[in-house]
Amino acid sequence: LGAGEYFKMLAKQNKDNAIGNNVPKVDLIKNKKTYLAVEKLIDEEILSSSISVSSGGLAIALAKASLGGMLGVDVDISDKKLASYVKLFSESQGRILVSISPRKIKDFEKVVRGIKHAKLGKVSLGGKFSIVDSGKKVVDVSVKNLTNSYHKFSESMK
Repeated sequence: LGAGEYFKMLAKQNKDNAIGNNVPKVDLIKNKKTYLAVEKLIDEEILSSSISVSSGGLAIALAKASLGGMLGVDVDISDKKLASYVKLFSESQGRILVSISPRKIKDFEKVVRGIKHAKLGKVSLGGKFSIVDSGKKVVDVSVKNLTNSYHKFSESMK
């Protein structure tokens, strides 16, 4: 989380310069393998969408993907080893959020064999943006409210 958007926000709130100690490390070999697999998934038209997990982490990547298609998500990030904020806002390098049609899961699995990956949830038409961690809803908002917040923020940046 070090030097990421989450720590920058905390530093601003606390009126200090603390931005964390653990800056994400880049693993060139692992990342190249991942990127080549994503390239193949795109070439073979297996992916419905993809977005890098970068500034703001998984939470922001999910929000951008949801807004881009005006679709909801139902995601479960349960993992007892990490706190919710770490899973949502870590900016570790080399991660890509993808969506795949259920009909193409087997094709996807063949291409990413040997590459660490996880199923997080489903895209939904219901207009809800929902993230659950260990049985607790940590985010539950409508895509419409998410869109309004995004545009309000964008307008404030002009």
